[in-house]
Amino acid sequence: MTPQARIADRRFAVLAVLGAVLVLTAALWSLVGCAPKEAPAPSERDEASEASPLDGQPANWSMDSDCAICHKTEAASELDDACPQGVAHKAEGVTCIECHTEADTLATAHADVKLGDEPASKVTVETVDPATCESCHGTLEEVAALTTGSTALTDDNGTTVNPHARPSNEKHDANPLTCTDCHNNHSTDLAKDAQKYCAQCHHRGVYECGTCHELRER
Repeated sequence: MTPQARIADRRFAVLAVLGAVLVLTAALWSLVGCAPKEAPAPSERDEASEASPLDGQPANWSMDSDCAICHKTEAASELDDACPQGVAHKAEGVTCIECHTEADTLATAHADVKLGDEPASKVTVETVDPATCESCHGTLEEVAALTTGSTALTDDNGTTVNPHARPSNEKHDANPLTCTDCHNNHSTDLAKDAQKYCAQCHHRGVYECGTCHELRER
């Protein structure tokens, strides 16, 4: 074989090797491109699905606003059988603003709210006027007549008291009860809510007498 032929063979071998390398490289890139992509974590999917292009815009709240847009937990309670008060009010067609009536107070609370903000865990700026409750449920005396057999308030000694017939005494009279002290329309445990209120004074689980502690300030 002539020197020229040997040089040509070596060049051909080098080109063949380079060609093989290029083919393998292309094949690897093809496999990488076709590989299944890792699915995003559930939290990432949830955040993406809940995000809205309107997030960050002023809520422009009014008494005609749809409260459920932000207050999703409270709205869900109206469909939750574990929350009988919310379900009952929903069934009767009671809307948010029929109980939450203080427009000025609510307007102030929502003044700086933006769409997408985390809503307050519970309404703390407004107490529902007892007259609002009485307009449907009757006076406290009328309700007390309906709950004479209630065992919701039973102390550690087995003494049961009517939750709507609080006896008159110095402490009770100085701190008149309002409906929402015990009744949270969106709560799933009405009895526990009432017991917690009474326990502010009757913290030893005995209803016959009070203690030295004052009721919470309103």
